[in-house]
Amino acid sequence: MLILLPPSEGKAPGGSGPPVDLSTLSWSTLTATRQRVLTALVGACRRNPARARTMLGLSEALDGDRAANAEADTSATMPAGHRYTGVLHDALGYPTLNAAARRQADAAVVVFSGLWGATRPTDALPAYRIGIATKLPRIGTLPPLWRTPLLKALDEQVAETGAIDLRSSGYSLMYKPSKDAAARTITVTVTGPDGRKAAPSYQSKVAKGRLVRATLEAGALSLDSLVVAAKAIGLAADVSPIGIIVKAPTGWGLINPKKGNDGGSKSGGGVET
Repeated sequence: MLILLPPSEGKAPGGSGPPVDLSTLSWSTLTATRQRVLTALVGACRRNPARARTMLGLSEALDGDRAANAEADTSATMPAGHRYTGVLHDALGYPTLNAAARRQADAAVVVFSGLWGATRPTDALPAYRIGIATKLPRIGTLPPLWRTPLLKALDEQVAETGAIDLRSSGYSLMYKPSKDAAARTITVTVTGPDGRKAAPSYQSKVAKGRLVRATLEAGALSLDSLVVAAKAIGLAADVSPIGIIVKAPTGWGLINPKKGNDGGSKSGGGVET
């Protein structure tokens, strides 16, 4: 069973690995599209910094992120499980998983990306920043570009093994499961205690990250293990015709400045887009 996640806007800096080698990344069928997006992003960020910041929605104070993009084809790499930071990924805490849960994550977790399409935690990536709504020169918006390649790369496995889908809306547009795959896909929605109104964004990300961690640590990935994992971390989970509704109690996972975080990572990080 796969676990489908969004990336994070914020990334850990640096790295000690060699420059990205697209041929070594998971799902080699995505290589040509990855090369096309990488070339467009690097070129745009090298040619005109001011225009590139506007394209990426960055202030001048965040020019370091634009500069990282300009060097994304030559800069040092680190495994994606360490590169991605932010609320959801910090709450998941891939680097601190035990060995068994880490092996499970390496085989099951799929992080979607406007630049790489989809990655596994072991894929070596450079620092970069690009939102899913970014329009690149000669490419335009990213979800339509990725839809067919990702369908070919992922759909057969999702139809065969199933998937737990915790992606945000923009990344859901990159890969839409076929009818057979959709029947094996469990969509996770995080709400407040009433089960209707969506939980606050930060709380939802903490819940998703901690839920994935607890499910990975529980062993076999399944609908039942997801429900059990939710209960173990203080969330209610109800199976519905559209997937699983995870209800977060009021205040669960939110930071108390004096007491720290009662439900997730203590670090902040970027916001998934």
